[in-house]
Amino acid sequence: MKVRSVLDGLASEEELLGDDRVCVAVLDGPVDLRHPCFTDGRLTRISTLVQEEAGPGLMSLHGSHVASLLFGRPGSPVTGMVPRCRGLLLPIFRDTAEGRVPQLDLARAIEQAVEHGAHVINISGGQRTADGQSEGMLERALQLCDDRGVLVVAAVGNDGCDCLQVPAAAPSVLAVGAAGTDGEPLETNNWGAGYRRNGVIAPGQDIVGAAPGGGVRTLTGSSFATPAVSGTAALLIAAQLRRGREPDPREAGRIILATAQAPACAPEDAPRCRRFLVGRLDAPRAYERITGGGGAPSGVPDDAPETGVAPTQEPAPAHRQDGPGEDDIREGAHAMETNHPNSVSPQDGSLPAHDAGPGIGTPPQLVPEGEAAHSSVAPACGCGGDGAGPEAEAADAAQSPRAPQAAAVTGDGGGWSTAAGQPPLREPGGGVPHPPGAGVAAACAPAPVSAPPPLVYAIGRINFDFGTEARRDSFRQQMGFTTLPQPDSEGRPVYREANPYDPRQMRDYLSVNPWASDKLIWTLEIDRTPIYALEAEPAFGMDWGGPVEPPPDRRPGDTPGLTDSYYPPVSRVYKMFRDAVWGQVGEQPLQNPGAADQPQGMAAAQRQGRGDTGAEQPRDYISRVSVPGVLTGDTVRLFSGQLVPKVRVDARGVHLWNETALVDAVLQAITKHDAENPELSVHEADVRMTVRAFLDKVYYQFRNLGQTSADRALNYAGTNAYNVGNEIAEGLLSSSYVPAPPEARSHLYTLDTITVRKSAFERMGSDCQDVIVSFIDPENDRRARVSYLFPVDVNEPTPITLGPPHRFLGDF
Repeated sequence: MKVRSVLDGLASEEELLGDDRVCVAVLDGPVDLRHPCFTDGRLTRISTLVQEEAGPGLMSLHGSHVASLLFGRPGSPVTGMVPRCRGLLLPIFRDTAEGRVPQLDLARAIEQAVEHGAHVINISGGQRTADGQSEGMLERALQLCDDRGVLVVAAVGNDGCDCLQVPAAAPSVLAVGAAGTDGEPLETNNWGAGYRRNGVIAPGQDIVGAAPGGGVRTLTGSSFATPAVSGTAALLIAAQLRRGREPDPREAGRIILATAQAPACAPEDAPRCRRFLVGRLDAPRAYERITGGGGAPSGVPDDAPETGVAPTQEPAPAHRQDGPGEDDIREGAHAMETNHPNSVSPQDGSLPAHDAGPGIGTPPQLVPEGEAAHSSVAPACGCGGDGAGPEAEAADAAQSPRAPQAAAVTGDGGGWSTAAGQPPLREPGGGVPHPPGAGVAAACAPAPVSAPPPLVYAIGRINFDFGTEARRDSFRQQMGFTTLPQPDSEGRPVYREANPYDPRQMRDYLSVNPWASDKLIWTLEIDRTPIYALEAEPAFGMDWGGPVEPPPDRRPGDTPGLTDSYYPPVSRVYKMFRDAVWGQVGEQPLQNPGAADQPQGMAAAQRQGRGDTGAEQPRDYISRVSVPGVLTGDTVRLFSGQLVPKVRVDARGVHLWNETALVDAVLQAITKHDAENPELSVHEADVRMTVRAFLDKVYYQFRNLGQTSADRALNYAGTNAYNVGNEIAEGLLSSSYVPAPPEARSHLYTLDTITVRKSAFERMGSDCQDVIVSFIDPENDRRARVSYLFPVDVNEPTPITLGPPHRFLGDF
């Protein structure tokens, strides 16, 4: 079946090839751009964590096939839905891996697609979840799409059960299941309750598409139904543009749902009826609706929701009557035999039908105990065993070790099926591929000429990683031994081998050996998940730390050595990282490394060098670290196996701050204001509780990857204690600025929302954002809110504020 069969019934072929003003992004495996179907296509590959070129593997087949269903050129072996649209290709699955990526990596790719101007994002994959809820970063990325008006189209999954997977289950996402050649839902589709409001089925059986090397294949699964819906949405957006309207991808999604053909099936909550989701994709009817041929010229019913893609009216019934069948009474998952395609040669023009989409989850019999705890995204197609036997499976497992992963998303489930009479395809050498994990995919679109630079301004905590056992052990040996605080029973010192994972011991070692700092993999973590690997900018950003201590085995009378007076230069970035790692330990202030029960380090050397023998004050606990920089395009594999992007850090904007110090600063400002305004009566404990509640909201509710312009502005103006300490105090004291009787001014306001929008302030070469922080009276919601506007220019790695904050009564 050809993907463009969904357009049968529409005569205007010229209008049904897309528009180069419409941008579609594909998040999938690597795409073989040398395939004839992509010749002269407007396709741009975006740099992601997957940097390998397309090969003969499973994920390259999946990615090339999905991309061809959208961008295949007319007259080539595969004609796609929108060959004239611009395409962004964001590879997220690897041939060499098991087809599983963290939800975090999917969120990164979604944000990249949005920043590069995508209107539609195609994701032929996902992760099966119990409640259909995405993890924090992915949820935020989907919210970004909703805020920017970008339509996300994702596969429902191929487990054949009443279940949900993300991101398809999100209300703002247009979910897609696969239909067979007879229009009936495939047995492998998922059909969770959430899809009854945001999902349609589209042809997904024996779909002809590109294969790496120049060949073609027919594949089956919801992975290959999803491009039909994404392409239809792109055609609707192109129709909007041709009629002089602004592109509105969300409207396109609502129209697709509103015009879907619902089955004449009863009762509606029967399993068989629910398998149809909202209904079948009716592309001709949707196109007529948006062009004014089948409804209001706007193409949207009067009661259409402002956001999301939930249907606004009952779908049109299909012109057929279905009687009850076996599915009406059968609940639960439907098991399918699974087989695996092998690599495709350019000369191979045969079209064996099989489902090429890796499944959302591994078949139950192949899931190791405890595996369900992993949340990971995989392409929307399954890769279970094909009867090769336990020996083959064991051999394959030995070649594909699984490293611990951060939360990730899986494919849409279902198996690789073979057409009747066709032998199952295998990997070269007869091996059976390892069952894929979760995976995510998105549509492709070329980057605009004015695409923003890959800047990052993120907030989190610093940690370090060794990458390999060999590097960890080399640090252990170089660090030598530490002396325990307490001697043994005979008063002799007790030595213990150094622990390279101890932040205090590592800081002490790096203080004396700063040249070893770049041998560690420094990471920025959010909620204990590594987000970026960090490297310092070139060595011209240096600090002079202090004199290195004499060697511990040096005896009185020995000739003075270089270390007696040598001040080793230290990268300012690495110096702050080592201090942050040490300062983040524990919730209480730490003793200085020079204290009696700590290893002797740079602090002791500094006191010794300046003749100071007194004890230093306890060091403050470091709560958060701000890290500005530029994404290098490189990736780093951590000891756990997780792959993270590398950021080159700008030393100017690295700040370490302490939550207690910030609370004290705000308290001091409020106390001063309290003395000048007798009607304001506040207690220290109340102030501390209010400020900490404020910070918790900032740290956790608004946490983000720091990639988009809005998030960089938010992190700079909303979470950096050095920038907003005074403004927090002003916000909490907002009751003083709202006209009211004196008794209404006797308590503090509290944080309500933080929003970011494009600023009206413009200047040459700038990227200006307005951060608006709003405070409300928690005891009287009828009182006016007070809003503070912070204009921020994020065109450089370290953002800058554009003038003082502005205060307004009410919403701004």
